[in-house]
Amino acid sequence: METPKAPNLGGSAAQVKRGDLYGRPAASGWEPNDGGVAEAPLDWQRLIPEKLLHCLWFDPRWRPTALRTLDGQPVIVHSPGRWNVHPGPDFQEATITFGDGERRRGDVEIHRYASGWTAHRHHSDPRYNNVMLHVFLWNDRKDQGVVRADGQPIPQVALENCLPRPLLTYRADVVLEDYPRKNVPFPGRCYEVLRRLEPGEVRAFLDRAGDVRLRQRMWRWAPRVSEAGLEQAAYEAVLRGLGSTGHRQHFQELARTVSWREAQACLGDVPASARRLAAEALLLGVAGLLPDHDQADRFDDATQRYVEDLHGYWLGFPAAVRQRAWHTVNWRQPNVRPANSPERRLAGMACLLDACHGTTLIAVSASLCSSSAADNARPREICDALAALLTCGEPSYWTRRARFGSRQGRSQHLIGAGRALTVVVDALLPVLLLHAQHHADTSLRDTLLACYEAAPRLPDNHALRYMARRLLGDDASLVSLVTGARQQQGLLQVLTDYCGNDEGDCQGCDFPLQALNTGRTQ
Repeated sequence: METPKAPNLGGSAAQVKRGDLYGRPAASGWEPNDGGVAEAPLDWQRLIPEKLLHCLWFDPRWRPTALRTLDGQPVIVHSPGRWNVHPGPDFQEATITFGDGERRRGDVEIHRYASGWTAHRHHSDPRYNNVMLHVFLWNDRKDQGVVRADGQPIPQVALENCLPRPLLTYRADVVLEDYPRKNVPFPGRCYEVLRRLEPGEVRAFLDRAGDVRLRQRMWRWAPRVSEAGLEQAAYEAVLRGLGSTGHRQHFQELARTVSWREAQACLGDVPASARRLAAEALLLGVAGLLPDHDQADRFDDATQRYVEDLHGYWLGFPAAVRQRAWHTVNWRQPNVRPANSPERRLAGMACLLDACHGTTLIAVSASLCSSSAADNARPREICDALAALLTCGEPSYWTRRARFGSRQGRSQHLIGAGRALTVVVDALLPVLLLHAQHHADTSLRDTLLACYEAAPRLPDNHALRYMARRLLGDDASLVSLVTGARQQQGLLQVLTDYCGNDEGDCQGCDFPLQALNTGRTQ
């Protein structure tokens, strides 16, 4: 079956440039057969936030191994440094060996463009006098050298020349939310601009930004749809969305380790009454979370029986599947609530594998939307129905537990209503829109867009609280305009595009204030 095309870096005239401050797209921008929603914006480089470069530097999974300075000297990174969440150099106390063999400790500053060093006036700021390396993506300077305020020259690395794979694949794979960001407790300069606008203008701005975020999520998943198909992309998107902080990337990789089709094949001969338990064994086993037999003695009787049942199904799966089990992933991330443990979330996904057995998650979701719309259900009701699809209400071992053998608590859904709604907005709707695009289904497209506009507020998180302070100044008259998920998504898009690229004190932020005033809703 033909799948939606991968992003065309040339873009489409219907697309919206971020520099236009999320100007309203032409009506054809949402047409399912024009390819616009699955293509990169005209100015595709703006899809690369500076924070992505921070992740490429900080995380050894993404950092290129063959780094060289502009003058050809090798760079060996022993430690990327401490991620600085306050104003000042991006990474502090890094340890690096340069071409001369000397091991040095100092700070690292990162920009998208080489000109960021002088554009942000670091060359005259004493706070940057301990910087020993300037890392950037694109070199837009003819002069190859930069100096600190103390006159000391700084080696430079252009990441564009060192990346082992296409840049935009990192944008699709790296989960920016799993990494720190600059944390500034006071409102940004943009708040002073927004507070002078009419409430309707601010609301329209947030709506447009939220629509851009939805488009970018569609664009980001389009290559995966081309590679693996809609059913697999939907599986990966939903499982990634179920991951808590620090687990999202692992959850997506888990979906790739054992695909939707392969998982369904593993469950094919299992009786319907035991299929959910077998699905739990499959996901927990591949994730490396299934306790060994010799550990069972330390558990209570109910857990021992449960582990024994899981092993029974796990050993019945093909050896080729069991050999892919992970054994080195650290699933114990700090600040993850017990109810959001990876075991519980994977058990929730197992429930979906059972509920959608013999079909696909994308087919079930699309059918639900179409049938509900035919029954004249309101968009909000359809959105709630999609969320209910993800919420497993059947009792399970994990209904009252967070870990194997943990103390039993109160009964809770494996995937709570708030998380389910977040997954619908962040993951399911973008892939469903690609599904509608592929089938030229304008009715389904309109239903999905209406659901997005009607979706209620998602659970609050630190990023939304940060933007309520940074962009809206905690001003009640502005915060009250954020009434649904669409406006929340707009806040997060501004965070990605602007607040995530400044130096923590609005220095270097290219928020186009003039464009904001000229981009008002007519």
